[in-house]
Amino acid sequence: MSLTTKSLDPRRLLPVGRCGWLIRTPGFTGREVKQLLREGAGTERGRAVSRCVARSDDWLPPTPDVVSCPFHYQQRLTRIIFWYAQGESIDEIGCRVTAFHTSWGVERALRVACDRIADCLNSAPGQYGLK
Repeated sequence: MSLTTKSLDPRRLLPVGRCGWLIRTPGFTGREVKQLLREGAGTERGRAVSRCVARSDDWLPPTPDVVSCPFHYQQRLTRIIFWYAQGESIDEIGCRVTAFHTSWGVERALRVACDRIADCLNSAPGQYGLK
């Protein structure tokens, strides 16, 4: 009889947590990632978000998507994330990124980035320092 590594995970014995048998805590959401970008690395989850942001190859969209993240914004996505994490407003970032000084594309690009960061953190939490 062979055991898989998933069945040997001791976290499955804990009552609370991502693998908990009594209460399962949710993984990351795009909204939480966006909030943690502003809050910084003060918590374990905030540090995990910071580590994931630092590894941009993990979360950057591979190809531009005209609907969710146009090419112009995809090229500047790491800067948008950086400025947002530094406390810049979406309107200020829009002024920096586009000649039209609009924020609608920045909002969409930020949402796409936060969702992709959340997906990375949920799929491989150990790579970003989560247990």
